Parts: sequence; C-alpha cells; structure tokens
Amino acid sequence: SLYKLNFYRAFSKLDCMTSHIDFFSRTENLEEKVLTQDIIYVGGGNTKSMLAVFEEWNLVELLTKAYNSGKILAGVSAGAICWFQKGITDSWSDRLRVIDCMSILKGCCCPHYDGEKNRRPSVENFLKENIISSCLAIEDGSAVHFKDSKFHSAVSFYKNKNSFEVSIKNNELVEEKLQRVDIF
Repeated sequence: SLYKLNFYRAFSKLDCMTSHIDFFSRTENLEEKVLTQDIIYVGGGNTKSMLAVFEEWNLVELLTKAYNSGKILAGVSAGAICWFQKGITDSWSDRLRVIDCMSILKGCCCPHYDGEKNRRPSVENFLKENIISSCLAIEDGSAVHFKDSKFHSAVSFYKNKNSFEVSIKNNELVEEKLQRVDIF
C-alpha cells in the first residue's frame, strides 16, 4: 500500500532497520516481533478498527509489555491516540466520538486539533458534557513526548504549532499551551 511505501521511504533515510506487521495475510509471531523492536510506530487510520485488531491479536498486552521494558512507542493520528486511556476519533463518518484506547498513558488525546474544523468544538462539547475531564489536544505539525508515563514536552516541527491541555473552567474553554521544543 502507499502508506507502507511512504513509511519505508521516510525511515530508510535514517540509520535504522525497518519492518512492519501485516494483519491481513499470514501473521508472524507477534510477541517475538514486538518485543525485539527498539521503536514501535503506529500509523493513522480507523482507530476503532485498529484497536479491535490489536485486541484480537493480543497486541494491547504486548505493546504494554514493550513499553514497560523500555521500548519507544510512537505514532501519528490514530497511532498517537491509541496509547491513551481515551481518544477523540473520526472512526465513524457521522461525528467525532470519544473511544476507549489502550491505557498505556493516562488521559484523553485529540489529534488534528487545528487541522479539522470539527475537532475543537467537539472537544469543547465533550468537556462541557463531562464525557471527558480534560484533553491533550495536538495541532497538525506538533507532537507530544512522554517519558516514564509523564508529559515531558511538546514538539513543534512546523512554525507556531502547539499542543494544549484543554479543560473547562467557569463554563469556558481553557487551552493551556504546553511547553514546546522547536525542531523545524
């Protein structure tokens, strides 16, 4: 697929050995595969479907074990929110929803906070309706770095891109900009 091709193109420029897991052909020994990696990157896509496949193949347990043994977990979009207790997803076509994720990291995460027009108002509604108590909101062009399960810093790889801790105070949306490191 084009997604896999782009993955190999991007990471082949770095000094690393890459591989992927394909769930739609004969699936290899996942425990051996996951636990021998230094870095595990999960791409974007349909979060609900991805998590169902992860659950079916016992990957939630394996990825948690990998994280607890010091492996680096990374991802984009669905691959970013999957690590949290909850995530804001567009897995359904009619509207954004809050979904239970893998719970490796605490809290709720929303990608594309500035990249899709319905993200910010949906986060605000979820907060006001007490569906979530706060949300880590990540703009396109930003990322977050956690160390030992705690927020370490935001990373901006495009100018003026941020991540926020979003909450409701006095019935108003509060977006606390997180300390960031610029790498552009």
